[in-house]
Amino acid sequence: MSPRFAAKMVDNACGKKPTVVVISACYSGVFVPYLAKPNRMVLTAARPDRSSFGCGESDTYPYFDACVLESLPRVKEFPALGRAAQSCVSKRELAEKLTPASEPQMSMGGELALTLPLLTFAGR
Repeated sequence: MSPRFAAKMVDNACGKKPTVVVISACYSGVFVPYLAKPNRMVLTAARPDRSSFGCGESDTYPYFDACVLESLPRVKEFPALGRAAQSCVSKRELAEKLTPASEPQMSMGGELALTLPLLTFAGR
């Protein structure tokens, strides 16, 4: 899927509603400029010029996905989830001496920057 197609799809489905987009793929940072909007938060598994790790046959989840899932029970809102996933991926890559680091990306639109931290996950 091209970044332009993804942006069009999200635009059509979500319009101006507050939206969180999570993309887990190598080089997924390339989607950020296309998806970034004032009403959106975008999380990606890697920088535009980097692969992500953990996509092997023996892996249950790529590192980014596993870190998102591991972080969910410990955080209360999406910005914290993004930061926790970034930290988790970085620690795992350092421990395994994987280079270059994937450096997951997080983009927060101005409209969401103040309100999204107030919208906590249900039941927490």
